[in-house]
Amino acid sequence: MAREIQGSTVTGNFPPLVGIRTVGNYVKGKVTAKATTTNGNPAITLELIDLEGSTSASVSKGVYQEVDVNVGDAVQVIGSNKQLREKLPQLNIGDVATITFLGKKKLQGGKTLNEFRVEVE
Repeated sequence: MAREIQGSTVTGNFPPLVGIRTVGNYVKGKVTAKATTTNGNPAITLELIDLEGSTSASVSKGVYQEVDVNVGDAVQVIGSNKQLREKLPQLNIGDVATITFLGKKKLQGGKTLNEFRVEVE
């Protein structure tokens, strides 16, 4: 008999979101969970090892507040742009990954692409 494999969708309480929006900002951590948001974007949860960036938590729908995190805390990265949508699903539970913001690349037509490097140790 066939069985359908279900994905997990992120809902409810979740770890602080990582913000790496300045060139050189990064997050390094051990992948502890993988999921998909209700918008279909990949989400990974990391056990934090190092961070140069910000973290925020939702205090109400669409409202976020910066929060402090420590090494060992759970943080979450959402793949809401093209490169992270492609790269985050390739991470595996247990991988130690570093995600670095490289900046914005200008594209034809005046658009820009946020570039990220994702490295696994």
